[in-house]
Amino acid sequence: MKKTKEFILRISLFVFLFCTAILYAQDYGVSDYILNPMTVDRLQFMPVTRDFRNYFILQSINDTTNIIIGDFVGAEKKIVLIIDENSDNTIDAVHEWYPDTKKRISPRKPTTTLFTDLESMKRDIISGKVFEENYAYKMRSLASLEEKLEQGSDRFKYRHGFTVKLYDPDRPNTIMSDYFFGRKGGRYDLIFKTEYYRLYHTIIRPRVYYSVYCSNSKDPIVKETVEKLVKYVE
Repeated sequence: MKKTKEFILRISLFVFLFCTAILYAQDYGVSDYILNPMTVDRLQFMPVTRDFRNYFILQSINDTTNIIIGDFVGAEKKIVLIIDENSDNTIDAVHEWYPDTKKRISPRKPTTTLFTDLESMKRDIISGKVFEENYAYKMRSLASLEEKLEQGSDRFKYRHGFTVKLYDPDRPNTIMSDYFFGRKGGRYDLIFKTEYYRLYHTIIRPRVYYSVYCSNSKDPIVKETVEKLVKYVE
């Protein structure tokens, strides 16, 4: 009987560790998706949060800008992809994935109530306003970056731009979030990454680390933001 209990305990521990490893791999994979242009087929692999927190992502790579919204507060959970093909603040396509029913639709306009208009949403993700006004992961945003740039600390020249790091005050060697901004050849890079943040004494790790990922972007709002940030370091 004792051996049977030990065997069951070992099997349970193995299953727990295996599921945990899969979960971390999925999270890593999801964040890795953001580093490449978002596609309709990838919507089904975006996470559904266990605590129903929403997420908002601005992705602008080359000529195309995307908004990705995880909306989990309504009657139906949905993950929304809004495509601006020429980065001109015009909606060119909308795709929505409903994870509970495994259904995908392509409406003319986003059906989520979390969406306002394209230009405002881009600005609100960069500024962090959208995270403050919704039940969402509180991603590190523009205000924290500007504060660090004003302090002149923890910023480093890297290639054609600058990296800025925010450290955990309780664990000074641990990075809570980091940023990158730069410009090259009339194109712009802007990256906001949140490893974790604190809610009271609890460490919260967002399911998708990137709230802003813009690489070689021509989006005018990304350009405006980067030009503003460059003034801090010139």
